Amino acid sequence: MIRACLAALAAVALLAAVPVPASRPIAISINGDVLPLQPPPVMIQGALFVPVRRTIEALGLQFNREGRRIWTQVGSKTVTLTIGSRIAHVDGTAIELDQAPVERADVLYAPLRFFTDALGAQVRFDKAKNTVDVTSQLMGRSSEGLSQEGDLTQRFGTVSAVDVTSDPPSVTLVSNAAVRTITVSANAEIEMRDVDAHVNAPGELSDLRPGDFARIYTNKAGHVVRVEDDFGSRNGRIAASTATLFVLDDGHVIQPGRTTQIVLNGKPATLADLQVGDRATVRYNVESNEVRSILVSRAVSDASAHASAGVSITSVHLDAARPLRAGDTVNVTLDGTAGGSASFDIGSYVTNLSMTERTAGSYDGSYHLPAGANFTDVPIIGHLRAGGADAADVQAQNTLSASGTPPGIADFAPDQGAVVNTNRPSIYATFASDAVPVNPSSVVLTVDGRDVTSNAVRTAQFVQYTPAYSYPAGAVRVTVRVADLAGNTTTKSWSFTIRP
Repeated sequence: MIRACLAALAAVALLAAVPVPASRPIAISINGDVLPLQPPPVMIQGALFVPVRRTIEALGLQFNREGRRIWTQVGSKTVTLTIGSRIAHVDGTAIELDQAPVERADVLYAPLRFFTDALGAQVRFDKAKNTVDVTSQLMGRSSEGLSQEGDLTQRFGTVSAVDVTSDPPSVTLVSNAAVRTITVSANAEIEMRDVDAHVNAPGELSDLRPGDFARIYTNKAGHVVRVEDDFGSRNGRIAASTATLFVLDDGHVIQPGRTTQIVLNGKPATLADLQVGDRATVRYNVESNEVRSILVSRAVSDASAHASAGVSITSVHLDAARPLRAGDTVNVTLDGTAGGSASFDIGSYVTNLSMTERTAGSYDGSYHLPAGANFTDVPIIGHLRAGGADAADVQAQNTLSASGTPPGIADFAPDQGAVVNTNRPSIYATFASDAVPVNPSSVVLTVDGRDVTSNAVRTAQFVQYTPAYSYPAGAVRVTVRVADLAGNTTTKSWSFTIRP
């Protein structure tokens, strides 16, 4: 008992010593089932707004959009919502909302009254629990992970297996007790969605990981036409740890579960094996927030005095001088005992990549970065075996970072379609990167076609611009372009209106 209390006190002291985010996001509960936290409801001008698409789909309804118009079918009734308008319609009958729906960072939000008056659900904001409780009899979504969206059938659930070696390849989804293995044709569209980086990117079937949440759409003939894979990721160095959790240097607390896979430098590990300073890449399920995999990289000792039965590695080099992106190739050279068999690891991301002995004692290997490659500062570790003996592993002096997805624009202002009453509005956008940071010098900001970058404040986290002169009344169009250090680029455009 005393030991348990001491462990609990140590964990509390540990968490108090690191910068844990102060604000807790608002959760959404549908008939008692808590939805994933991304994106959460938001407070706008003192009113609570709820993400429309995620809530509608959780109710088992179909989300449809055309321009600024959104509609869904509730039984025999059609419910219509228009961005920027306080009037919703149910089969032509107008319903006035408290405030107009808004779009922020590509997410559509509507006030609570839309869900009560238009969709007929009972909604309550529990301030004590910081939860929006939605009670509804709609729930058109099957508990077996199946729903209909127009001409397409949607199968959804947690990915339990991905088989890319069979012909055709397949994905296995688990939803409650239902397990489905679905074959995926080569021409199916694959979309990867990182909810933390706020980015969508095309991918390959091999990019799906067990523990991701996926939606697979099939046509009337039963052929898969699209796969949407959602996942959450965290990257950083371990700043502190206890027996049950660790904290990244950005303040995020990571608590592995019973099924969490932990890999250290390509080998299975436990939480007790991790150390402060290790580089960790965490992937979690966006529906349950369960941590599914933790890939950890740690530097190994240098090549000096390494020898085993006369077998040794003298050096390991890689040719990447900057972070890489999908499609790039990293080349690795290992020098050591001649006549052996060599390989290298890219941290815990990919291991045992074979190398070829080009000249006596000099081995070459390479790796082509796929679309789903996302890691930061991982070590390149060389292995060599000759004459039945293994040399001690050796790490290259420089590490490798890679990103297969562009940075996201997480938030911006003024909002899309907003009306502002000043001729000198403050304009900003915030950035969310994945494994590779944003390059501040890449940021370009244009307002009404004029490049104002030189007058803006640019950092790896945001760009901010306050006009030195007054804009005329009317529509203003803003475009932000940003790239990460690997060269992945994102462009975002939106408009607002000045009406003094």
